[in-house]
Amino acid sequence: MMRRIVFALFAFTGMRVGELQNLREEDVDRQRGWIQVVSRPGAETKTKQSRKIPIHPVLLNLLRTYRRRTGPFFFSAEPSPKYREGGHQVSPKHLNETFQVLAKKLGMLVGRDSGYTLHALRRFFETFTVNAGTPQRAVDTWMGHRGDKSMGSVYYSLSEAESSAMMAKVPFSFEPARSAGEGSA
Repeated sequence: MMRRIVFALFAFTGMRVGELQNLREEDVDRQRGWIQVVSRPGAETKTKQSRKIPIHPVLLNLLRTYRRRTGPFFFSAEPSPKYREGGHQVSPKHLNETFQVLAKKLGMLVGRDSGYTLHALRRFFETFTVNAGTPQRAVDTWMGHRGDKSMGSVYYSLSEAESSAMMAKVPFSFEPARSAGEGSA
C-alpha cells in the first residue's frame, strides 16, 4: 500500500524524490489538505526554499488511509539487515527500481536514456495539470521552480491529440471582412 501512495504522491504533487524522502508527519496536513515541503538544514530543497502544495482530493483520500511506521519521516523504510528497527528514510534508488519494475510490467520502456524513471512522474504532473487548465505560474510554484522562466519548456509534453483538442477550444471567431460596397442595397 505504501508504494501506491508514494507513487501517487509523486504523480499528484510533482515533488522531487529528496523532498518526499525528507517529509515529516507535521509537513502533511491531512485535515486541511496541504503538504509543506520544508527546506531544513542538512535536508535543503533544490532551491533552498520551502513551499506549500495543495493536496488533490484523490490523493488526500489515499493519505488519510495511510498509517505511518516508526521514525521521524512521513514515509519510512521497513526494517532491514542494516536498519533492524526501520524508521529510516526511504531509498530513492529503491523507489526508482520499484517504479521501473512496475513500468516494465506494463510494457513501458524504462531507463534514463530511453524510457521512464521515477522522475517521469514529475513530468506527468507538469503536463497533466497544465493540460487541465491550471495556470503555469501555479504549477511552477507547486513544483518549486524559481525565477521568471517557466519550466514548461523542460517538463511539458503535448501529444497531437491533446494539441488539436486544445486548439479547438480556443474561442477564435472569424467574420469575413466586408468590402466598402458590400451589404448595402
